[in-house]
Amino acid sequence: MAENINNATYITHVSSVSSGSSALMLFEQSLDQAPEINRNVLFRILNDNKDTEYGRKYGFSDIHSVEEYRRRVPVIIYDNIAESLERMRDGAKNVLTSYAFNHMNTTSGTVGNPKLVPLTQQQAQVYQIYNFMIPQAVINRNVDEQWMYGRAFCTAEGSAKTMESGISVGCASSKMAEYIKGGVSAADTILRTLYTSPWEATNPVPGDNNKYVHARFALMDGHISGIITGFYSHLVLYFKYISDNYELLIGDIEKGTISTDIELSDSVRQSLLAKIDPMPERAAQLREIFRNGSEGVKWVSLVWPDLKYISGVGADGFSMYDRIIKENYLDVSSGVKHFYSGIAASEGLWSVVMKPDCPDSVMIPQSAFFEFQPVEEGDDFSRIVSMDQLEVGRVYEIIVTNMCGFYRYRTSDAVKVTGFMGRSPLVQFMYRVNKTINLVAEKTTEKALQWAIENTCNELGIDLADFSVYADPAETPGQYVFLIEPRNTVSGFDMKLLESVLTRYMYQANPSYERAVQKERIMPLKAMFLQPETSLLYRDMMTYKGASQSQLKPVHIISNELQRKFFFSLLQD
Repeated sequence: MAENINNATYITHVSSVSSGSSALMLFEQSLDQAPEINRNVLFRILNDNKDTEYGRKYGFSDIHSVEEYRRRVPVIIYDNIAESLERMRDGAKNVLTSYAFNHMNTTSGTVGNPKLVPLTQQQAQVYQIYNFMIPQAVINRNVDEQWMYGRAFCTAEGSAKTMESGISVGCASSKMAEYIKGGVSAADTILRTLYTSPWEATNPVPGDNNKYVHARFALMDGHISGIITGFYSHLVLYFKYISDNYELLIGDIEKGTISTDIELSDSVRQSLLAKIDPMPERAAQLREIFRNGSEGVKWVSLVWPDLKYISGVGADGFSMYDRIIKENYLDVSSGVKHFYSGIAASEGLWSVVMKPDCPDSVMIPQSAFFEFQPVEEGDDFSRIVSMDQLEVGRVYEIIVTNMCGFYRYRTSDAVKVTGFMGRSPLVQFMYRVNKTINLVAEKTTEKALQWAIENTCNELGIDLADFSVYADPAETPGQYVFLIEPRNTVSGFDMKLLESVLTRYMYQANPSYERAVQKERIMPLKAMFLQPETSLLYRDMMTYKGASQSQLKPVHIISNELQRKFFFSLLQD
């Protein structure tokens, strides 16, 4: 059976890489005309949507230049169009977009109501080309051809519900079976040809132990060639789960069973049992790898010796999880290449990575019309520039007009321009504009906080797992409270020394913060240790509440009362 899977996997990869290589070549050729292509995208969107409610309101039919577009159409945030999107969810037509759709993507909804984003046919095509075909071709260009013989361990998952209007709301992946002849059965076959996880894992039942399902099916395959994840933080949690539960997992693999300790709905359990057989030889291999436990063993390289690449969001704000993977789980000498994902959101896909082990990605001029707001200008939109006016080294917030009915929409993604490929900018993600600590206009970014904490922990020998920071306004003046989560319990630590070193790095990370403290506008920082696995417990809680595991990001800046109560309830004594 394994031989058949490998052959089918190879044939499928060859087919997708062939079409992807053509798409990649055309994309690279197009980059010399990136600004012109991008303007054409704008005028096509305006023309296609001139008779929508929004198009008539702002006179799309009379707009013939970028300058006129900026004069007529305001810069918006989600709240400005939330009511229109809710109407569209309930079946209203031709409101923001004329493009057909029967599904709306959502954000994780961990704070407030989830955003609704129409998955139009035009947007789906962007995802198909730039989130699947071209990345496959980029991997093939940079990795040993043997990768095509192996499947990937893919952690993607999501669910959707259908409204009375007939429009589904949730993750787009959950709708895949509707577009495949043969439905769920055919979709499951396709999934398991390319990836280890079955349909049940990518479309989980709320409350089921889906970490077990993903991990179990991945461990069964000793010839995995790739790992695909949304965020590297998510992958760290899967590796942690396997490290903590390898005995149970190996026992089930050996016997072809699913332990009664694993919480699964009866229908899912029976469906999964029909897809597994006893694998005593694979279990013996895994037992040998874990014979001395998992601590200190870089077992990923041993469990999957054919692993060629890992793909996901692992650079910039997720670099600490990249480091954890390399230091604790992956033998760096194995030559595994990391393809750090481009910039994407529920609202669309903005850039694509073009080479491994590099945080830069190139903007996709065909995916949306882009404008760029210099971050230092705040809400003064008179300084917005287009793609051909960008300056290398400057940081901009991306503003998009996309294929989903969002016009001049603030993404809150701040990127640094690092160069150009052709005439399209190369960018690095810097931070979320709406995810900063800003007690007295000091504007400390998540990236600055992470840099300070990582350097502090490295200097003091603290094995960092994760962190959260709370800007406490209860006292006057306010105060930064750092909650540091170590991999193991810490006792008897010199907290004054910790706070002194952390303060030094915070001053380097953000001089505005230093000035605010020195002028006594902000109190000196405070540091405390969280219990190990606090971040994992938070994710489990949010998943239980209905959030998608694939969409959950680490809580590095505590921004609501639920988060504050949760994290402060799990401090070490």
